[in-house]
Amino acid sequence: MKNRNIQFTATALRCKSSRLSAVAGFLIPLFLACFAAVFISATTPASARDQVPFNGIVSGTIISTVPLDECHVLSEAVNGGNAMQLGRFNGTAEFVLNVCDLTYVGSYVFTGANGDSISGPFTGTLTPTPIPGVFDNNELAFITGGTGRFANATGTFNLGGQIDNNAGTFSLPWQGTISTVGSTRR
Repeated sequence: MKNRNIQFTATALRCKSSRLSAVAGFLIPLFLACFAAVFISATTPASARDQVPFNGIVSGTIISTVPLDECHVLSEAVNGGNAMQLGRFNGTAEFVLNVCDLTYVGSYVFTGANGDSISGPFTGTLTPTPIPGVFDNNELAFITGGTGRFANATGTFNLGGQIDNNAGTFSLPWQGTISTVGSTRR
């Protein structure tokens, strides 16, 4: 016999419209599928001799956040910084933050002053600091492509730094490697 007295209620963030629910149902699987596709279909990475240091810093502002469901928020950021090989750059990022476990996945594009760019997915975790709303960042980003001299570029970089949710800003230094110009054209 079924108990008809059981009721379920949502807590925390609620989607404001059926359109937002549809977006959530579409975007989260899409981000996960894209992230998986990068690992499944990635070309064989360049050998160590073809990789060069890729260190830098990116700072920016989170310009929009849209709740997808009670645990997930879609965010968009604009940023800029300076990096070895790329020089001064501007960029954008879009990511889904799981506010229940403080993990996130997303993608970025950094474009140098001459128009050459790099792009790829990233994943990370946030750790609360003693200051409410400020989090230590631990992120791994992949370079899976680009334009100009970075066409077909590969590499990885680890980002640290902090994200200040109170101000909506971040500053993330990184260290990593990127394929050298021409190393993917064999």
